[in-house]
Amino acid sequence: MNKRLLLTIIVVLAVLVAIVVWKSTASSATVQQTTPSSPDSSTHVTDETIQNKSKDELLQTTLLKQLQSLQKQPGNITQFLNDFKANCQVADCDAALAKALANYPDQTFAQLVENLLKRMPQYEQRMQSTVLSTSLSPKERFDTLWKIREQTLGQAEAMLGFGQERHYADYRFAYQDLAQNQNLSAEQRLKAFEELQRQYPNNNQQESKIGLYEQAVTLLNQGNKTAETERLKQELQQRYLTQQERLEIQQRDQREVQQQQQANQYQQAVSQLQQEMEPLRAQLSDAEWQKQYQTRLENLRLKMFP
Repeated sequence: MNKRLLLTIIVVLAVLVAIVVWKSTASSATVQQTTPSSPDSSTHVTDETIQNKSKDELLQTTLLKQLQSLQKQPGNITQFLNDFKANCQVADCDAALAKALANYPDQTFAQLVENLLKRMPQYEQRMQSTVLSTSLSPKERFDTLWKIREQTLGQAEAMLGFGQERHYADYRFAYQDLAQNQNLSAEQRLKAFEELQRQYPNNNQQESKIGLYEQAVTLLNQGNKTAETERLKQELQQRYLTQQERLEIQQRDQREVQQQQQANQYQQAVSQLQQEMEPLRAQLSDAEWQKQYQTRLENLRLKMFP
């Protein structure tokens, strides 16, 4: 009886061990089948490389267009650099720009840009240490600064980087000379102004029509107002302004005329008041005279400018 019991216990234990081993094996196999495999580190590297390559290619395409635009419309390196920095999404922007210049079709132009960028730090340092005399005229100050640009950057590089500023300054100085010329009639001033527009077409394109109109009118106003100047002014309005702009300008001119008339009337009234108050100086103390004068002057001001 004891042997049979012992044999039974041994058999039962063997079955239990077999069941446990089978379940453990099956569970391990299930885990291996259902658990997703973790991404391989090499896949991470590949994806990042593709993404960086895509950014670099996109930036190179953008830089090519920006360099082409600079070549077509040179003279504003600051705008070029601002646009470049705004679009640069790679780790080494300087290297990206150097690559774009190395691959640019026109290597003569690319070398010019490279020279300009390489010399910019020296130019900026020179400008910071430059102090100009206040006795110099605006034109003399600008010419002095431009010489510094040519000395540090090079003549061609200076025009590439700051040519638009040079053209605009030349235009403004020529316009100022024209405005100060008292030997020209109103019609001659306008003809000279038209010639100035032909000499500086880029400035003409950047300036608004109403801006050109205001410049022309300023030249007309340098002399005495006559029927001739008024006629020329009407012609300028027809040439430069739209119908709505002409209406607005005419309304503005009317307000200015009214304001000037009102100011003249006020000055005349003040002069008359002073004449009326002058005889009272001998009759009143200085304090009383000043008090009455200020009271009447304040009443006059409120009456004329309610």
